[in-house]
Amino acid sequence: MKILFLSTENPYPPDGGHHLRTFNVLKILARRHQIYFVGFAQDKKEFKYIPEIKRFCETVDIYEVSKTGYNKSFMLLACKNVFSKYPLIARRYFIREARERIEQLLDRYSIDLVHMDMLALGLYKGILKDTPVILTNHNVESLRIYRWMQIEKNLFLKSFLFYQYLKLRAFEQGICPKFDRCIVVSDYDENYLKNLCGIDNFVVIPNGVDTRYFKPEPAEVKKGRLAWVGGMTGPYNSDAVDFFIQKIWSLVKNKVPGATIDFAGGGPTQTLRDKAAEDKSVQVLGFVPDIRPIVQRASVFVAPIRVGSGTKIKVLNAMAQGKPVVATTIGAEGIDVTPEENILIADDPEKFAEKIVYLLNHEHIAREIGIKARKLIEKKYSWDVISNDIDRTYDAYKK
Repeated sequence: MKILFLSTENPYPPDGGHHLRTFNVLKILARRHQIYFVGFAQDKKEFKYIPEIKRFCETVDIYEVSKTGYNKSFMLLACKNVFSKYPLIARRYFIREARERIEQLLDRYSIDLVHMDMLALGLYKGILKDTPVILTNHNVESLRIYRWMQIEKNLFLKSFLFYQYLKLRAFEQGICPKFDRCIVVSDYDENYLKNLCGIDNFVVIPNGVDTRYFKPEPAEVKKGRLAWVGGMTGPYNSDAVDFFIQKIWSLVKNKVPGATIDFAGGGPTQTLRDKAAEDKSVQVLGFVPDIRPIVQRASVFVAPIRVGSGTKIKVLNAMAQGKPVVATTIGAEGIDVTPEENILIADDPEKFAEKIVYLLNHEHIAREIGIKARKLIEKKYSWDVISNDIDRTYDAYKK
C-alpha cells in the first residue's frame, strides 16, 4: 500500500519515548509499504536528520512549528488560542504549507491509507477526503493535561491547563469517532477513551522494545546505585525528578548511606542541580546518547512519575535490560505487570523509598524481579511480537 505517514515530530534520533514508538512503527510499515512522510519540527536543527527518515520513505517533508516554552512565537500562539474552540496542540500543527503538501501527495500518489501519529494532528482529518485514516494515540491527551493541572502550583498556568483540558476532552470526544481506527497503547487508555467517546473503533497496540538492543549485559552492577533516564525539560519528567529529590532521596540515604543515583537526560531541573552540588552521591550526567551502560550498572531503576498518560517506554526499556524497577502507579500504568513479581509499585514517598531500600538490601530478590521483568518484555512488548499486530491492523485496508 501507499501510506501517508503524518507525524508531529521527526522521530530521529530515536532517543525518547515518543520518538522510539514513532520510529519503530515507521520502520515496520516501511518493510511492506511505500511511505510518504510529512512531519514537523520545533527546531531547525532537526532538519539535519531528514536523510535518516528518507531511508524508509518515498518522500519526506518537514515543517517548522513554534517551540514549546516561554518564547514570543509560542506565547502569541497561546494567546490567540484563547479565542479558538480547538486545543492549542491541534492549532499549533495545522499550518497552510503542510495542508497544501498533504493535498498534493493525496492527489499525486493515490494514497491508500493515512497514518496519523497523535491527536494533535486531528484537524488534518478534514482534508483527507475519503481516504481511510488510522489515528495513533500515544497518550490520552486530555488525561495527561488534567493530571498536570492537578499538581501545578502556578494559579495562572493551572487555569490555562484546565481550559486546555476542557478543549482537549471535547476534541477527543468529537474527533476519535471520525477515524476508521484509533490505536491506543494500553487497555487502560482504550477503556478511558471508549467511555469518553461512546464508540468502539479502538485497538490496543502497545509500546514496544527492541529486545536485541535493550538486553541484559554481563556488566558489573554497582552496589547501591540507582538510575533515572529521561529528558527533564518537560513538566512530566521534571516533576518526577523533583519529587524524588525532595521527598524520597533522603529517606533512601538514611537507610543506605552508601547509595548513589545517576540522572541521565537533558535539561536537569534546578532542584536536581542544587542537590547534586551539595551531594556527591547524586550524579547529573546530562544527555547520554546510549543509556544502556548507565541502566545496566544500576542495582535499581526508578520511575517516580506522578503525571502523564500512556505507557512509559523508559520503564519498558529498563525491564528489557533485566533491571528491577520501582515505579509509581502512573509510572507503571498500562503495562501488564504483576506487582512484587516483576516490578515494585508505590506512590507514597515513604513506601517508594522502602521498596528501593528493600531491593538494595536483598540483591537476590532484585535479580529475580529483573529476570521476570525481562521475560514479560520478551513475551508481550518486543517489537518483533507487536509488529504482527501492526501488520494485521493496517493490512485490513488493503484494496
